Amino acid sequence: MKNWIKGIAAGVLVLGLSACNTTAEPKKDPETGKKVEVQNESKMTAQEVYEKVIAASEEQKSMHAKMDIDQAIEVPSEDFNMTSTIKMDMDMIVDPLAMYQKMSMDMGEQGTMDTEIYMTEEGFFMHDPENDQWLKMPAGMSEDMMAQMGNGADPTLDMKMFKDFVEDFEFEQTDDEYILTLVASGEKFTSLIQKTVADNMPAGMEMGEEETEMMKNMKVEKLNYKIFIDKKTFYTNAFDMDMDMTMTIEGNEMHIVQKMNAVISKINEIDTIKVPQEVLDKTVDIGEMNGQ
Repeated sequence: MKNWIKGIAAGVLVLGLSACNTTAEPKKDPETGKKVEVQNESKMTAQEVYEKVIAASEEQKSMHAKMDIDQAIEVPSEDFNMTSTIKMDMDMIVDPLAMYQKMSMDMGEQGTMDTEIYMTEEGFFMHDPENDQWLKMPAGMSEDMMAQMGNGADPTLDMKMFKDFVEDFEFEQTDDEYILTLVASGEKFTSLIQKTVADNMPAGMEMGEEETEMMKNMKVEKLNYKIFIDKKTFYTNAFDMDMDMTMTIEGNEMHIVQKMNAVISKINEIDTIKVPQEVLDKTVDIGEMNGQ
């Protein structure tokens, strides 16, 4: 199973389920604080739900993901502030690996940036919005991209790593979903994030000196995760993340606040991803231009 599918479906889920044999409580109403009435109440334990999610993730062959990301970056010593809003839609098939992704990034005064890509057995295609044409990347680059996406490190995390977080995870349910909420911060979670990033670098890739310095000087001030799991299929339908972190680069402290909302749909409903003919008609083959 490929990286991002297992990461979404199971990787974060293990954060509180490794030694948890409790059943889900009815979800609390955020306004009143009272528990909602659950007609279809499940008696499954968190561990049982986790095992079902793992099994379901192995059956996921394709899906659509829609993500909205708000991010703010501040470097006080440089008097630098940048806020950005990212909207992304992505279709993905696991085997053979194929992907379509469209992303829009609004950086306020810094302008906007739109990207659109196809990655299939036909090659790696990227839209050039300035010239309104498509670029087909050289074969070597395309193969490298496919290899990195398809053969990265397994992101299913060792449950023993998260034994210190069992009490930090809240396990709730509604009629249709299980809801897992994690509120974490501090040195132990910073160390966990650092190890997770290092362990999940794509095959053949290593962090350079700058990346290593950033990871070493990173501190997670706050991380809230909320994961929604379908009661019938045990597929992950959505997740929300709210992260506040700092890192030091060459003596300058950078403060990053990021909020992400992701909705996952069309699981196992996407059979093919093809590059449209109108895209092929506008394509410039960079490999041919460079004699590759």
